[in-house]
Amino acid sequence: MLERSPSSPLTAAGAAGAACAVGIGFRPEIAADLLAAPAAVDFVEVVAEACFSSPAARREASAIARIWPVVPHGVKLSLGSAAGVDLDRARRLGALCRELAAPVVSEHVAFVRGGGREIGHLTALPYTLEAARVVARNVAAARRALPDIPLLLENAARTLRFPDDALEEGSFYAEVAARTGCDLLLDVGNVYANAVNAGVDPGALVRSYPLDRVAMIHIAGGAREHGFYFDTHAHPVPAPVFALLAAVLARTGPVPILLERDGDFPPFAALADELATVRELARAAPPRPAPPASRAASLQISTGEPPAEAPALAAVQARVAELLIAPIEPSPADVRPFAAEEVARSRAILQRKRVDDALPLLPRLASHREAAARLGARCVEASPRAPRLTAVADALRIAAAAEADARLAPEAIVDRLLLRARFVGPAGDGSVRPRLLPFIRRERLPGGRVIWAIKGMGSSADVRLVEPRR
Repeated sequence: MLERSPSSPLTAAGAAGAACAVGIGFRPEIAADLLAAPAAVDFVEVVAEACFSSPAARREASAIARIWPVVPHGVKLSLGSAAGVDLDRARRLGALCRELAAPVVSEHVAFVRGGGREIGHLTALPYTLEAARVVARNVAAARRALPDIPLLLENAARTLRFPDDALEEGSFYAEVAARTGCDLLLDVGNVYANAVNAGVDPGALVRSYPLDRVAMIHIAGGAREHGFYFDTHAHPVPAPVFALLAAVLARTGPVPILLERDGDFPPFAALADELATVRELARAAPPRPAPPASRAASLQISTGEPPAEAPALAAVQARVAELLIAPIEPSPADVRPFAAEEVARSRAILQRKRVDDALPLLPRLASHREAAARLGARCVEASPRAPRLTAVADALRIAAAAEADARLAPEAIVDRLLLRARFVGPAGDGSVRPRLLPFIRRERLPGGRVIWAIKGMGSSADVRLVEPRR
């Protein structure tokens, strides 16, 4: 039986005032500021996949777990995939949670794979009972690999509407919460984006959600592009989103709230102001209501549910994946019954996401911010998506192209050498794989300098850069 406590899932980690806890996503761009002012937040969130792909990021997460409670946030488990979840990825997520002594873990009600294809971005599900049943089945499978901590499920932003939607948005998430026994990580920014883009009142939409099942909240900024509102995580939180947060808290009472910021970082004082606003809203919220006894007594986590047959969902996910990652943009006639404008928008988001994922793997080249972003956009547009480790494959392509530019070559050569020390490829299909064997290689930089990269045995071995003295 699952009994929900009116206290925060962060309470076990000892966060002060856990129900009113305010956190932020831990990112390299703000790491120094956070470490200099650790009291600015009560907890932090790390992207689980970043810890999987970067040993340095994982060591960093383990280190900061001594300062704050750390919440691993998954983005690639694909809990909505009709084909099931990647159990190896679930086991790695479970190992990370144990390593960090995580008080809670979160993932999205979305799919990132369909028909054997990797989409590479969180894609919202059709609002159907079939999809809710698939999520419940996949959650049950994933929970076997996770420690006994709350798994929170996040609502997704929609860039593509499904013609077979049978439920309203809030009703769909109520079905998901009821069938999985999991509470929700309510992304208020995503609710606002979905409401604005659908032309409905954001307050009415959020009230349709099962707000008594909200255990944590995400909030982020966004922007309009060509009449469409994107929850970008790269802009200040707008006043209407703060207003929507206040309306949610009036019904949920105080719950942990996390500010998401992934790009275009302002001076830390601006983020501190946003965190202060969030904290004020949390403290002004009424006491958290107790869950209805009848519902709390009936909640169960289904761990023995047999695999659900979902042929319709499998077919539509395969079709969506095909449309979104096809090398050549499909014609309006080819995308039916989906809207051509929505498919084109979703494809553009995926291209941008590929660049956003690749550039952090090229830290020296990324210091040439605008030039690197333009080059990255050209590279991913001209290259099909690699079936595995796409960000690494894209980063290698971008670095190789940058070596032809005299302004970018010195940084690109070093970044590419470091990636080659850790990965093998690309293969014929464009994929790369972790390098298990030792690596030693040198490169000559413009101007005659020589630099070596040395790695020991194993995919997680450290890579050292050595520049011999002249």
